[in-house]
Amino acid sequence: MGARSQPVVGNPTTVMPGISAHELITTTRAVRLRMDLDRPVAPEMLEACVADALQAPQGSNLMRTEFVVVRDPSRIARLGAIYREEFDGFYRASEVGLFKRVDADDRHAAQSRRTRDSAEHLAEVMDRVPAIVIPCLTPRLTDGDLLAAKHRLATVYPTVWNFMLAARLRGLGTCWTGMTLGREAEVAEIVGIDHTAVEQVCMIPVAYYTGETFKPAWRPPAEDFIHWDTW
Repeated sequence: MGARSQPVVGNPTTVMPGISAHELITTTRAVRLRMDLDRPVAPEMLEACVADALQAPQGSNLMRTEFVVVRDPSRIARLGAIYREEFDGFYRASEVGLFKRVDADDRHAAQSRRTRDSAEHLAEVMDRVPAIVIPCLTPRLTDGDLLAAKHRLATVYPTVWNFMLAARLRGLGTCWTGMTLGREAEVAEIVGIDHTAVEQVCMIPVAYYTGETFKPAWRPPAEDFIHWDTW
């Protein structure tokens, strides 16, 4: 798997050779520690990832997911500052589920510690990543209309996941984060989004990853999460 997992360079339409679909979906990880902060990501590479993302199934064939792709270092610095503030404030105040949990399974505990360390690192470097992608939903969700939100977000999620898979195939690391959604209006002002008409879905730092391989994460058995026919 090592040779197949080397990053791809050059033509943005060229993808990682020899990788199977199963390897792709089981080794596309949240990349935080292994981002190459010094290597630019060409706009053509990001555009190719968006093109692949848009091949995801679209509810009623309505193209409602759009992407704000930020490469300007000054804007990234401002977005990174908001991210860090939210991490140090809201996230730490609500970290019971991750940082303060005592895992019964040693493997889960070790994995949680690694996640914590990588989250800390991303908060420190978010203002220096080569690119930030902000997937958006248009038109904006109507407050209180939960059913409509479920229907329309069901279109967004496959599209955004396609983007992350497409990035992985091109040697790029990504990480889905909702850290800045509580500061949506401020983010909108920085990147020129009409906050009254456009809904931000998440924020995704994008960079070439360092190293050559990714492995499947430890997970409990599938049988622990399946309810056959009834809960």
